[in-house]
Amino acid sequence: MPAAPRQIHTTHSNYANPLPLGGTVDGPPPDPPVPQPEYITRNRLRQAAIPKPRTERFWEDVHLKVVDGRYQILLDARSIKTSAKNDVSVPVNKPLLAYALQVEWATMRNSKEALKSHFIPLTSLTSRAIDLEVAEKDSASVETIEATSEGEEGGEVDVRNTREQITDFVMGYLDTDTVFMISPTRGGHLAAAGEKQLRDRQLDVAHDIIEWAQENIPVPKGEDKLDFVLSDGDHGILPSSQSDRTKQILRDMISKFSAWELVGLECAVILSKSLLVALRLVMENRKTADIKWDVEDAAKACNLETDFQIEQWGLVEDTHDVGHADLRRGLGAVVLLVSELNIPLPEQ
Repeated sequence: MPAAPRQIHTTHSNYANPLPLGGTVDGPPPDPPVPQPEYITRNRLRQAAIPKPRTERFWEDVHLKVVDGRYQILLDARSIKTSAKNDVSVPVNKPLLAYALQVEWATMRNSKEALKSHFIPLTSLTSRAIDLEVAEKDSASVETIEATSEGEEGGEVDVRNTREQITDFVMGYLDTDTVFMISPTRGGHLAAAGEKQLRDRQLDVAHDIIEWAQENIPVPKGEDKLDFVLSDGDHGILPSSQSDRTKQILRDMISKFSAWELVGLECAVILSKSLLVALRLVMENRKTADIKWDVEDAAKACNLETDFQIEQWGLVEDTHDVGHADLRRGLGAVVLLVSELNIPLPEQ
């Protein structure tokens, strides 16, 4: 015999009393109450009296001015300074960078944001390039620059501003270049039916970039093209030891980069974890009219594994989407830094 139902509550049950459908409610519901006109006026006056948040910045206008063949970014009549006390200005063949710098400062809400690097990414990159450019023009060593800046607030120059140290830094990524790291043949990286496996996608990207490097990176006359070694995951996750010849040719080419290209290369290497991806992005975007490999191509090449995992398991909000946007923002800043376009900006 089934057990009798047990009451959860001790209070007496009250059942709903349904109303008859007809005869009790006639017509549509009444109109909602409307506030009196004097209340509306009083409420608007109250809202208008609320103090607006102050911008708290010492400049009103940001504009560009051509000085000695360079676009100078001015806050009203004041120039922006780098950490080495140089004016923030860009060559006239970089109008897109100049305009982007103007927008970066025009959209700033208060002066405190100027002290945070994530609010001024373009200004930070540009300042680094300018300090390196000025140091090389003056043929000054790091010790001389630091001695000159000693005692001046905010005037010290980072020792990494030397060309040799930046070159050493980016070359350190070559043996562990993300493009050379190939996943093992067997493993858990299985794509959906009809889709390429992760290993096949990695090999496609690696061969494409290596082919570009062999065709576009100059070698001494009469010598063979560059050779690169992949790190096959079937033999373990190990650095791919590139030949001394390859390293020396790359080092010689990088040492001839302009200050703007060298700083852009450094930033792209940090973002992409790949020297070859960074080299291709910089070299293919130096001349704006000849772009064949853009920010999206570079981002997909260096973020291949993450994109594959997103296909398998889905996107993690506030993580993958933020990284996706931040990577493209950073690589886009590199393109603005290195690209040249001989089109003047309109008069301001």
